[in-house]
Amino acid sequence: MHETFSEHWLIRDIDSASKLAFFDLGELVTVAPDDVVIEANVPNQSIYLLLEGAFKVFLPDRRGQGAGRTLGHRGPGDLIGEYSFIDDMQPTVTVSASTAGLMLRFDHGLLREYLDHDPSLGGLVYRNMLRYLVDRLRAQDEELSCLMI
Repeated sequence: MHETFSEHWLIRDIDSASKLAFFDLGELVTVAPDDVVIEANVPNQSIYLLLEGAFKVFLPDRRGQGAGRTLGHRGPGDLIGEYSFIDDMQPTVTVSASTAGLMLRFDHGLLREYLDHDPSLGGLVYRNMLRYLVDRLRAQDEELSCLMI
């Protein structure tokens, strides 16, 4: 099991056996610089836990000619594809690797089935994911408030 995963916030408060089973549910995926992991307006059926590397999140150019506005950067410990996992909508952003990287990919359907099978485990994972999303939302609120002053 990868060190970044074993201490990951997503599986906080989960016993060791469940952590190992959760890890085994995923697929390790390596990426090279500039590889597109998630593409805006293209259906996405995976959620990725980033283990190594740096990734860029950006809005596509409105004319469809490459990268548009960079919205942020992600790295080890972050999730990508979590919005589509929650709402089954197509992504509105593109995520590409800035460096070589390693990710743990989970298929949406398999992950949902796994979490639904054990409501206690599912509750912990969903609660931890919600905390992550709320933390990001609060950080964005703070950035916006600084811009408005």
